[in-house]
Amino acid sequence: MALEQDVRIFMDKFRMISPGDKVLVGVSGGPDSVALLHLLWRMKGELQISLAVAHLNHMFRGEEARADARLVEGLAKSLGLPVYVEEFDVPAYRERTGLSAQDAARRVRYRFFEEVARRTGASRVALGHHADDQAETILFNFLRGTGLAGLKGIPPVRGKYIRPLLDIRRREIEDYCREHSLPVREDASNKKTIYTRNRIRLELIPRLEADFNPRLVDALVHLGHICREENDYLEEQAALLYGRALKNQKEHCLLFAVAELLSSPPALVRRVLRRAWRHLTGEADLSYLQVECLLALLHNPVGGKVVELPRGVRASRQGQVLRLWIGGDAPGVPDYSYPLEVPGITYIPEINSSVKARLISINDAPDPRSLSAREALLDYDTLPGLLTVRRRREGDRFQPLGMAAHVKLKKFLIEQGIPREERDCLPLVVAGDEIIWVGGVRPGEPWKVTPDTKRCLYLQILEGKVPGA
Repeated sequence: MALEQDVRIFMDKFRMISPGDKVLVGVSGGPDSVALLHLLWRMKGELQISLAVAHLNHMFRGEEARADARLVEGLAKSLGLPVYVEEFDVPAYRERTGLSAQDAARRVRYRFFEEVARRTGASRVALGHHADDQAETILFNFLRGTGLAGLKGIPPVRGKYIRPLLDIRRREIEDYCREHSLPVREDASNKKTIYTRNRIRLELIPRLEADFNPRLVDALVHLGHICREENDYLEEQAALLYGRALKNQKEHCLLFAVAELLSSPPALVRRVLRRAWRHLTGEADLSYLQVECLLALLHNPVGGKVVELPRGVRASRQGQVLRLWIGGDAPGVPDYSYPLEVPGITYIPEINSSVKARLISINDAPDPRSLSAREALLDYDTLPGLLTVRRRREGDRFQPLGMAAHVKLKKFLIEQGIPREERDCLPLVVAGDEIIWVGGVRPGEPWKVTPDTKRCLYLQILEGKVPGA
């Protein structure tokens, strides 16, 4: 009864089951899954649930595997439960995909569970992972150099999948099977040390328990609980940052505000970058070094560099925008054109910048020579039309301050040393058909402030969306 009570408490803690649930129990024939099935069968009336059994023969072990299937069928029938037994040629699937034996088996097994759950209407799938599995997983991830996400280990609940035995030691499970005379089979492959996980279970954990901590498994399970809770909190904060920093999203391209990311803790930024990767690829994660490459790109103010990542993903920083995309060259900034608010603030989501415009008298105007490239002072009364802010376009011409004639804007930007990747990120302030300011570079000669100027248009480029925009 003690084991049954511990399992019930653990299930209640994580709200694994609700009255009326149909639970599909994955049973391999080993002690853990057999004990799980028997425990749930004993509790099904109290829990107000119905049960079904699923078993997949991976076809790795010939007659031995078929014997496992027969045992599961017999056990399910003795308990009066429906059972679904199928086989799949995982060795052939492994050859086709190039996956390891364990990865191939896991993918096929979960696909099988999903299909049987769909056919039977099961709302939960119960699996027999236990505390020793948890310790093994945490150590395995530690040796790979994981962060919190790996040290949290196996989740007690993931979608429809539940693991009621995750805090129970293997020896307790084996004792339960003996106490209730349950038929079990041992998979001989679990004893083969050619697999890293088996070596951790059979060699590393016993050595650490003998030489360093006899309660190592308990310590690792506790570590998993702590890391899971802290990881969940950081993921919540990262989701909020992701929403704030994401400025544009297409099917194969994501644009993030550099300023928003740089002003946030690196622990959250790393998680945002991993989320972006998962959005584009559907894959689980990036390595530490790959994430660090993205962080270095984020801090690189020069721009132009492209980081190549697996699965065809690329990343580059263009001005105040970090882009991640799948495909060829970096997608250009979409064409845009907005009326310039005067006075006011015009936000440009395509480049995540704002242009602030003010009208001031010549007496209040600063010295134009003291302004940065992100500021401009122009003679407002000489401007030849309605003001807009837009992206550069093919064929644009411009008369820069200090020059006597118009030049091609593209040639001018090349001569100014503006990288190709950053040119479309420069907002152009246009009056009628004339470019009066190449934002961040230079204002136009015909509209400079002179002794005859009475009203000045003062322009500033600000990062991100600012109040008033």
